[in-house]
Amino acid sequence: MVARYVSELIAALERHGERPAIGTGAEALRFHEVLDAVHRLAGALDDAGVRRGTGLACVTGGNRPEALLVRLAAHVLGARLTQVVGGPAVHGVEFILRDCRPGLVVHDVPVPETGAPRLGLDALLAAAAAREPAEVPVRAREEDLARVMYTGGTTGRPKGVASTFGALAARDTGRGARWTESVYLSVTTLAQRSGGRCLEQLRAGGRVEILDPFAPREFAAACRRLGRVSTYLTPPMLYRLLDDPATAQGVPGLEAVSYGASPVLPERLREAVTRWGVRWRQGYGMNEAAVICRLTPDDHDAAVAGRPELLASAGRPAAGVEIQVRDDRGAVLPAGRPGEVWVRSETVMSGYWNQPALTAEVLRGGWLRTGDVGHVDDGGYLYLDDRVKDIVIVNGANIYCLPVEASLARHPAVARAVVVGRPSPLTGEEVCAFLVPPPGCEPSGTAAAEACDLVERDLAPAHRPTAVFWEREIPLTSRGKPDKRLLRRRAAGCPTAPPGGQAPPGPG
Repeated sequence: MVARYVSELIAALERHGERPAIGTGAEALRFHEVLDAVHRLAGALDDAGVRRGTGLACVTGGNRPEALLVRLAAHVLGARLTQVVGGPAVHGVEFILRDCRPGLVVHDVPVPETGAPRLGLDALLAAAAAREPAEVPVRAREEDLARVMYTGGTTGRPKGVASTFGALAARDTGRGARWTESVYLSVTTLAQRSGGRCLEQLRAGGRVEILDPFAPREFAAACRRLGRVSTYLTPPMLYRLLDDPATAQGVPGLEAVSYGASPVLPERLREAVTRWGVRWRQGYGMNEAAVICRLTPDDHDAAVAGRPELLASAGRPAAGVEIQVRDDRGAVLPAGRPGEVWVRSETVMSGYWNQPALTAEVLRGGWLRTGDVGHVDDGGYLYLDDRVKDIVIVNGANIYCLPVEASLARHPAVARAVVVGRPSPLTGEEVCAFLVPPPGCEPSGTAAAEACDLVERDLAPAHRPTAVFWEREIPLTSRGKPDKRLLRRRAAGCPTAPPGGQAPPGPG
């Protein structure tokens, strides 16, 4: 059966021909121009040997709109796409290009020699432009692997998440149709969630605008120019907008914000929700399962109207998704009891590429073990406590990092807090905190100690950080999450630091 996800995308390009589709400034490609470019690129890739089932790697140095066109062309051919968008936190590219077994690597930056044929992106675009216009029929089938998306995880080498076209269709359930009156402004990497969200928008007939790199002033200027904007932000982007005087009270032209990728501090989220006057939606998900839970615009309204605890929630299960919280033996736990979150839906990955043992470990009887620790309240809202592998064990007690981070961030001298563990000869592990002060506020030992006092009062003495480090900013992974692997290494390389704080070695 022809892949519905692809055939419906192509039908949308045909149906909305004269409407603006993809832009990076005042000008935008129209839907018919995108369709023509996709057919030409599909033909050029076919000439280069890309067939149904062929691995195609696309490596770019930034969020080029042409990468979306290559993605669409690969989908038409039924190729198995691996997309990499470079950045300061991207690593393991050589491993990825060997592991995904590409028949062709398309790139606009230097890539390692792995034995696979390589073709410059600009050369591919030129070859496509030189072709005679000709329709390329959709060759993808529902059961074919559409992509292998690499995720760093919390430890070890990158893992390739393999998803079929059928799973992509289940992920795209017409949500973009709600936002098509707005322009979707893409500010995160096209290799991850934002790329899929762009295609959702195009499928619904809406316009996509790509901004790269993200900066508060440039983001605000794009919103003013475009007039009606929806977007997807990571929490660090949200904090930057709140901390910039030009955008702290709101962004003219911005109508709707989805956010996710890492936990958000409830206090900072409440600032934005109460100030900005836009529609808010949170998505908790992962590459292995797409969106698992949602916190809706109505939930955000309820939070500021008297249910503030909802801002600390990941929301309730998305349509078609089942979740369970289980203990370490796999038994389902009642509401209120913390355990590992398991999920079942049609959107779950086929498995980890080339890693059958790891696949067998996380896929159990149709359920995916997320590796997240959480609990469900009586209303069905999921609250995430931590990652299974991100627990600090102090004197045999499990210390979950997220509650400690939330308590630290309640102090006015702390704009951001990230907690990790490091080995301790006394307690097995100890809690280390990395703190970022707000703009204009100088870090101090007094502020660090007071923030740790909050942790002790909010939680318990065992949760109090025994080492605190001040940072100018928190290092992030390519997906916009705090790079806890790097922070653990830096903490482990420091001498014992009292809660008065010190600067760790390295940037910051």
